[in-house]
Amino acid sequence: MAATTINSYSTDLAANLAPLYAPIKPNIMHGRVRAVYFRKVFATEAAGEDVALAVIPKGARILGGVAGVSATTGSATLSYGLMAKDASGTLDAALSVSDDVAALKAAAAQTTTAQVALAATPALYYGYETEKELYLTVTTAAAAMAGQTLTGHLLYTVD
Repeated sequence: MAATTINSYSTDLAANLAPLYAPIKPNIMHGRVRAVYFRKVFATEAAGEDVALAVIPKGARILGGVAGVSATTGSATLSYGLMAKDASGTLDAALSVSDDVAALKAAAAQTTTAQVALAATPALYYGYETEKELYLTVTTAAAAMAGQTLTGHLLYTVD
């Protein structure tokens, strides 16, 4: 049987190879995956409101998630994002990345009760490492969500 040869390494593995031996953060390799579950029953919220669904801790690496509604009017539009818990308006310590109400999923009409993916790509913050506590948010638009229940979860790793 022929031996397999590794031709290259991921950026994170390469940093841990001789002679550097830089430690790999546990939120990158061999960390425990955590889930934050959220549930929101909409009552009198108007279109355009930002609702905090959960807190994501400092140092968390976002791995994705899902969200779904119990019923749909076919016209309610939702976007999922991140906002600083400290109300600074920025997601990072350097104050260079602004709160983004569509960071995890761009605004889209909820025409079905099927779950939608959150943080599905790197452009939608998959793999993003939080530098401070953040709120996972949902922003309503186009139509009211009265009487509907939004549920879902976000996966992340910290340690």
